[in-house]
Amino acid sequence: MNEQFGIGKKWFWIGIAMGFFNVVAGLVYGIALAIEKDRRQEGLIIIGWTIAWALIGFFLIGPYLVKSGMMPKFEMIND
Repeated sequence: MNEQFGIGKKWFWIGIAMGFFNVVAGLVYGIALAIEKDRRQEGLIIIGWTIAWALIGFFLIGPYLVKSGMMPKFEMIND
């Protein structure tokens, strides 16, 4: 039971997938693992992956989708 969260195990990869699909869920899961002493490395990897993926999505993928017209561009209305 001690090895079910190790790198290469299914719960680690579930955490990576959570960070890919939902930033908040990935961070919460990564922080929950990082709090435990014997799971700190896996938790930090999941947190790092989630933050990196969020930044890639925000600064690279998002602007590309707006520029290509696949995602609407919202502007603030100043009165």
